[in-house]
Amino acid sequence: MPQTCLVKFAQPNQARAAIRRLLQDGIDPESMEVMTSQPIHGEPFLPEKRPTKLRTWALAGAGSGLLIGLSLSTITALNYPLVKGGMPSVAPWTVGLITSETTMLGAVLATLAGLLIELRLPNFGNLPYDPSVVDGGVVLAVSCADNSRASVESAVSAAGATKVNWV
Repeated sequence: MPQTCLVKFAQPNQARAAIRRLLQDGIDPESMEVMTSQPIHGEPFLPEKRPTKLRTWALAGAGSGLLIGLSLSTITALNYPLVKGGMPSVAPWTVGLITSETTMLGAVLATLAGLLIELRLPNFGNLPYDPSVVDGGVVLAVSCADNSRASVESAVSAAGATKVNWV
């Protein structure tokens, strides 16, 4: 049964060194999570897990908004023919305004939905958390099997961990 190790470091460089040691020991980066109370700039703690697809979400939303706007304005104009004094039933300026607005609305809503899906929010799972993260420093959560517990403890203690807690 996998256990989670919550390790607190006083400095970000210590956490980065521990993560490098854990990666060399064969611990999967997907099983590690880094928590801080404030943003820490510079080298990322963990390697990039997977690229984001937000661009695809936005383009798909914009395309669907474009199609919905075009069809909405065209079908409405054709179903309710009004006398427009020599202008076409489907006026390009009217269709263009409605289409541009629905295109933007589709792009914004799809980007918001994609962001929530990519971040896996809301997450109702039981995530590891250490309340001492608000005191500053960096907390590293490592989920691992029982047989790799000793290697995790040796890697984080060699890097300068101030607190190690198994949950």
